Amino acid sequence: MVLLISFNAVAGSSGSINSIVSKDRNSGNYTTVGEAIRNAPEFSQKPYIIHVLAGIYQEYILIPSTKINIHLFGDGPNHTIILANQNGSTIDIRGEGFMAQNIGVINSAGLDASAAVAVRNEANNSIFFQCSIQGFQDTLWAVSGRQFYKNCDIYGTVDFIYGNAAAVFQDCMIYARYRQFVTFTAQSRESPYEKTGFTFQRCSFTMSPEDEDRKSEVRATLGRPLRNYSTVAILQCYIDSMVDPKGWEEMSGQGIDKVTYVEFENVGPGSNTDGRVDWSGVRVLGNHNQALVFTASYFIDADSWIPTRGVPYDSEL
Repeated sequence: MVLLISFNAVAGSSGSINSIVSKDRNSGNYTTVGEAIRNAPEFSQKPYIIHVLAGIYQEYILIPSTKINIHLFGDGPNHTIILANQNGSTIDIRGEGFMAQNIGVINSAGLDASAAVAVRNEANNSIFFQCSIQGFQDTLWAVSGRQFYKNCDIYGTVDFIYGNAAAVFQDCMIYARYRQFVTFTAQSRESPYEKTGFTFQRCSFTMSPEDEDRKSEVRATLGRPLRNYSTVAILQCYIDSMVDPKGWEEMSGQGIDKVTYVEFENVGPGSNTDGRVDWSGVRVLGNHNQALVFTASYFIDADSWIPTRGVPYDSEL
């Protein structure tokens, strides 16, 4: 059965929900998100909208490359939660055009896991809007493709936003969980010919609320290179006091002479760049024109695909 229900809160939808997931089968079509994905059409040329009602869904979810334009919408990131506890990922997204809104995704495997990935995303033209993504080490694996994150909360400890996507984060809270040493990013651009990297615009790099009282015990850096051409831009962000004055750090076995780590108009106690590492690719941008190349319109060609999703975004600075 396909439900056609008005749901105006869904960004970019035509007003029709195709299926509903509920812990109570009487309230929807399916009781698990995975079941709804498996029964979605393949290669759909329009959004296939799945409303996931409030509840904790303990499952591992794969969205294969044949399931394109899947849109998952929840009842809020603290109410609709997809939860796993494992070495691996909670949700693995491979179908292009994916979108998630108002959903929490958690991998609770903790500090003992070698890689507790909440979201593994290789979906081109994918969006997370008003979501919470929670893990510890390697929380968000932005593997490849153009990706956009808006008004999201992302929690982790070590290299917890990593991968080789071209990803833009706007108005997101980037939360460090307690650990003696924290690295926010580990971008893995491999070649000067790739147009990949991470841009953070108007985001906050700070401590998670539950660990705020231990902030003075933490030393954090904005990132380290997972591959030699690692690229990260921090634009108009708040940088908290636990970020070390040097800003960036080395990754064992990776070079530092080809990285691009730039900052522009940041504020906060950790934003002073006087003590940043003395690498050739680490610099403070002097004007808007230099920063424009890292904005959504340029970096992920946002104007060509985000407007059709109904998600607010800033094309420039």
